[in-house]
Amino acid sequence: MKKEKQQALHEKQRNIAILYRNRKLLKINVIILSLGLALSYFEDYRGIGEPLLWLGIIIFVYTLVSNYMARAALKKL
Repeated sequence: MKKEKQQALHEKQRNIAILYRNRKLLKINVIILSLGLALSYFEDYRGIGEPLLWLGIIIFVYTLVSNYMARAALKKL
């Protein structure tokens, strides 16, 4: 019983750490998306802005899915 409880506590702490990491990642993602939008607005920097937009979208989808999985795992515990 004690081993199972320690394992459940460790898993809970890991999922909480994932949620905190994703919060920080979303803040960085807002900066990436805003830079991508600003650079894609200018004709000269469109080649830099569009990949930044796609990078921001990919990071957003990753954090969205990992948040969903971490919250679902926390609800099971």
